[in-house]
Amino acid sequence: MEKKDIQGLSIYIYTFGSLKTNTYVFEDSKSVCVVDPANANKDEDIEIIEKIKELGELKYIINTHGHFDHIIGNRTLKEEFKNAKIIIHPLDKEKLNDSVKNGSNFFGEPVISPDCDIKVNDGDIIKIGKIILTVIHTPGHTKGSISLKGNGLIFSGDTLFAGSVGIAKEYSNAFEEMITSIKKKLLVLQDETIVLPGHGGT
Repeated sequence: MEKKDIQGLSIYIYTFGSLKTNTYVFEDSKSVCVVDPANANKDEDIEIIEKIKELGELKYIINTHGHFDHIIGNRTLKEEFKNAKIIIHPLDKEKLNDSVKNGSNFFGEPVISPDCDIKVNDGDIIKIGKIILTVIHTPGHTKGSISLKGNGLIFSGDTLFAGSVGIAKEYSNAFEEMITSIKKKLLVLQDETIVLPGHGGT
């Protein structure tokens, strides 16, 4: 686990699983948010659950998209924190409980998540305490990929990495949409914006 302090916000970064997926945990005013829970075994479950309990009460589980490595921890967290709300874009909603669409079937261990509680679209606001995150719809990696902007940072999921971009092969015009998302929605952000991607370093 790595801790980063960004403009007064402490973010705990976990890298879980064979795909080395980044999971982000942060809180404000004892309201806790988890972005892309990739915890997939008992030790990882315990590690992230203990941190959440230390910080406060889990309010939101946000999935930047519906691929299995970004949603695999949804069930464990939802069972442990029953009042937590799962958030995803409506175009990726079906991936939550379809092991073919979320890609887990290919790896031989089907991942089925609880259904989402909140569907978000471009421009929607998510509040965690005093922290305000703006949803940016960034299709390309998947049709329902989102990024989350706020507090001088952006959670970019699998759209934008350090020095590279995500894979865009899931549907016919995916690559074109990926390039548009990056050029028109992410590269226009301030140069000082810290990118927190789905894989790799910041």
